[in-house]
Amino acid sequence: MTTEVFTTRIVEELKNIIGVHKPEFCYQCAKCTSGCTANKVFSEYRPHEFVALANMGYVEEILKSGVIWACTECWKCGQYCPQEVAPVEVIIALKNLSIIKGYAPPKALVEMTKNVIEKGLIQDINQVMTKDFEFIDRDSLGLPPLEEPPQMDKHRNILSKFFGVVMK
Repeated sequence: MTTEVFTTRIVEELKNIIGVHKPEFCYQCAKCTSGCTANKVFSEYRPHEFVALANMGYVEEILKSGVIWACTECWKCGQYCPQEVAPVEVIIALKNLSIIKGYAPPKALVEMTKNVIEKGLIQDINQVMTKDFEFIDRDSLGLPPLEEPPQMDKHRNILSKFFGVVMK
């Protein structure tokens, strides 16, 4: 199989995942990037460029870079886009393709996922230190204990399958 046929197949697969949004309608105005939450912290993160690279068939290069995982999925790019391209849809599709093709997500994301599977939270419940160097917790503040989210077993199952995390 030639590289061109392989690239065309990946781009078509990407478009099938995206659905109604048409990345080929993007004319690179960069309005999506101007409103991007991830771009505010990580200036190299530019949603309009991911759309352009995907349109040109550089999907494998995007997947190998791992930069797609910086997206917070806030959907601002979709709101800013005058062409209704919704770059977030392209990025979510790229994340899905990344997992399908066997690329590992960032270790921090895997650790958070393990915590959600085991505890229902992305991190342990922590005590907080006051300005007087005293530790306080939820009980001392009169806060109720955190409850496990509804349908957590269903979510654990999905997350375990998606990230390949084996429950003990």
